[in-house]
Amino acid sequence: MQIGAPRHIAEKVFYGVLLVYLVVGLINLDVIPIPWLDEAACLEPAVLWKRTGSYISKAWPTPGTEDIFLSYPPGIMMLHRLTLGIFPCEVFWVRLPFLLLHVGAIWLLFRVFIRNQQIDSRWAALLCLYFLFDKAVFEISRSVRGEVIEVALLVAWMAVYTRVKPMRKGLQTLILGLLCGAMLLTHLKLWPVVAVLSVWYVWQEFTVPKLIGYAAGLLVLPLCFLIFIDFRIAELYAQLFQHSMEHTAGGGLHIRIYNYFIGRFYPVYKEQPWLPLLHGWVTWLAWKQFRLQPKNALPAAVWLIAGLVWLLFLGPYYRYFLPMYVVGLWVVASHIADKCPAFPNLKKWYWWPVIGMMLFPFVSRHALGIIQRPERDPKSCVAFLETQMPVSGRVLLYGNEIGLYYAAKHSNVDFTHVTSPDHFGFGEYDSIYYLTDVLHPELVLKATYKPQQLALPGWMYALGRGGTFANMHIYVIGSEAEWKSVATPFYGWD
Repeated sequence: MQIGAPRHIAEKVFYGVLLVYLVVGLINLDVIPIPWLDEAACLEPAVLWKRTGSYISKAWPTPGTEDIFLSYPPGIMMLHRLTLGIFPCEVFWVRLPFLLLHVGAIWLLFRVFIRNQQIDSRWAALLCLYFLFDKAVFEISRSVRGEVIEVALLVAWMAVYTRVKPMRKGLQTLILGLLCGAMLLTHLKLWPVVAVLSVWYVWQEFTVPKLIGYAAGLLVLPLCFLIFIDFRIAELYAQLFQHSMEHTAGGGLHIRIYNYFIGRFYPVYKEQPWLPLLHGWVTWLAWKQFRLQPKNALPAAVWLIAGLVWLLFLGPYYRYFLPMYVVGLWVVASHIADKCPAFPNLKKWYWWPVIGMMLFPFVSRHALGIIQRPERDPKSCVAFLETQMPVSGRVLLYGNEIGLYYAAKHSNVDFTHVTSPDHFGFGEYDSIYYLTDVLHPELVLKATYKPQQLALPGWMYALGRGGTFANMHIYVIGSEAEWKSVATPFYGWD
């Protein structure tokens, strides 16, 4: 009883913390952060799909997207389209599936560790809570990016692959193939992960029926997408790889190694300085497992082989790394299951600064979200736009991403990012407005959004971060020269 009690308490603590994480996330779901570029970029094709019936985008700068949108794998757009068919196009409802997927994936990961891998629930809770409160993970969980879907699919794959109880003949193989096929539709960075998972599984479990079942599961969703786009392979290649080339790694090998192990973490390790060391330790652990236990080293193989591909080809952006975080946790969990190390005494004084640093991004950002709710509230900002926008005629909004949520409610309104106005002709619209918090004295100012705003000390903004809608200006674009002058710094027009 004395041995089992701490483990039982660990489960209760984990589920309690996860519930608090979910509840607080729901409270601040529409205000942390305010709508931003990546969120609108992935939502806009789904908004136009619902409005026009065509899978297109006018806000992406890649040539050809106004005819068919192929610049980004369709996974996140499909989820958005499903959401828009059920809920209104409002910030809360757009983000809700992502928060639920994120929390559900962490719950399932915990179950995989304690049931499938049978590690001490205290270790499982520690690993999952570390992941939950990692700065990058916390930011992505509420930012409407594809990584949330990628992590959920990868954890589901782990759950099926490590399942202790046998499944019906062929069912496990088919499900694993389906999950890998779904991962192919989320982002190109998961393709090497899928390749390692697939080759490893087929090599371990090779029989002709299993190979056929796995291949069928793997190919069915990508094939459905190809049918959906009428097999426009040339356009798919041109758009998808043109966009991906803008996010690839650059420089010599030494620069890429530096970026992979250190540079990619720079925005994060200012608050979590141990990350590069932790990354190096997991890499060493994975190499050791791969060398000494090759038959049981699938997570190590993914970390090393797919990680090598990422090192050589993927741009060093910390947001990309979330799926590999999950693989790293799997590597560490496998080590714990094999070595059964003693659980650390977290009551020791030197653990408290680490725990405090882990919790700080979560606490500070949520606190600032609650304090600044009046100036972050998207519904109030959209209501303000309702009072300023014409009710008739063709209208184009560009700039602040709240414009997309307004445009989604009005069929005569289009939205584009300030970085990509090239799919829109100036003469096509009766009114063009630029939404920005930057002063442009050469433009005609129509109105400025002035919500209730608290005077906070500068250190709170520095620690909590995050923008608001306060002092968002609505400028009237009266000529094509004004239109291009605003976009020039972003788009490179001359």
